[in-house]
Amino acid sequence: MKVLFATQYGMLAASSRTRVFQYLPYLQAQGIQAQVITLLPDRALGGSQIQVTRSPWSKLGYYLWAAWRTLGCGLQVWWAAQDAEVLFIQKIIFPAPVRWLLRWRRPPVVYDFDDAIFTTEVRGQHWLAAWKQRRNAAGLPAMLRLADHALVENEYTAAFAASYCPQVSTITGPIDTRRYAAGSRPAGERGEVVLGWIGSATTLPYLQLLRVPLARLGRRFPQLRLRVMGAAAVDLEGLPIEARPWSLEGEVEELRCFDIGLMPVPDDPWTRGKGGYKVLQYMATGLPVVTSPVGVNCRIVRDGETGFWASTPEEWEERLARLIADPALRRQMGQRGREVMEADYALEKHSRHLAEILYQVAGKRGG
Repeated sequence: MKVLFATQYGMLAASSRTRVFQYLPYLQAQGIQAQVITLLPDRALGGSQIQVTRSPWSKLGYYLWAAWRTLGCGLQVWWAAQDAEVLFIQKIIFPAPVRWLLRWRRPPVVYDFDDAIFTTEVRGQHWLAAWKQRRNAAGLPAMLRLADHALVENEYTAAFAASYCPQVSTITGPIDTRRYAAGSRPAGERGEVVLGWIGSATTLPYLQLLRVPLARLGRRFPQLRLRVMGAAAVDLEGLPIEARPWSLEGEVEELRCFDIGLMPVPDDPWTRGKGGYKVLQYMATGLPVVTSPVGVNCRIVRDGETGFWASTPEEWEERLARLIADPALRRQMGQRGREVMEADYALEKHSRHLAEILYQVAGKRGG
């Protein structure tokens, strides 16, 4: 069976990598021949972070270029779709002319999105970013109406999708557990305890939620360190901090240097729609996790079993202190978290689920 995948980004972007590219070898083994058309290739990935810069002209130039690319990519997808049995669109909001063409002549459509891109309540600090949010919020229902089946990452986004699409499935992650096999953590061998965080410049402000508890913990535990991967070092007093660049090739080795994974997030409409991928990465690496009990994190992390939930500064300090002081508890929770990843969130398992959906959607339209 031929499936045309239209991805928002290339392999280096987490959303496209986890929602499309990592599946492709598994889908091929199940008789699915994939063709991929990418809207914004890897060389343009830096532009997607322009919203965090201060230059309004850079923002405007990027958004105009991306809008032009979206139209051109849509026409390319429409033309290529005539040879496919299923069209899989990953997060792209095509403009109205492209949607009209796809309704006129297309194979069955699966639409996948992994964020709460329908909300305009938060994040839009710059007028261009706010315009982009409003555009996404208006365009997403139209894309879902175009689809025969929607794929999302959690129950919050599934509830929205169900209002516009007849069939909705939830696949959280998934995570390639073989790639993230637990390994030794060199930092622990040096007598340090490393709190680890992985993210980007857009999510780095979330670490500020831990400013007070981390400062207190730094005074209580001289061996404590914070390692930040994927963003510049955050300014937190009282705790040694090391910032490490992110790379696809090196992220697993960096994760193995952590002892405890951190996932602080505020509770708002945007974060409730997140897929918890940082948590999946930590747990697949065999790390205990301390997370804010927001959205899908409450399902992934089993409080007191694979990690802890923490809502207040006092809870963050108390939960982290327990793990810092107890290496056996860290190992126990990390091992149990790894078992949960293998049982419930493994890529191999969910690739079969995705293949079933693709064949089912193709069969419905093809008779």
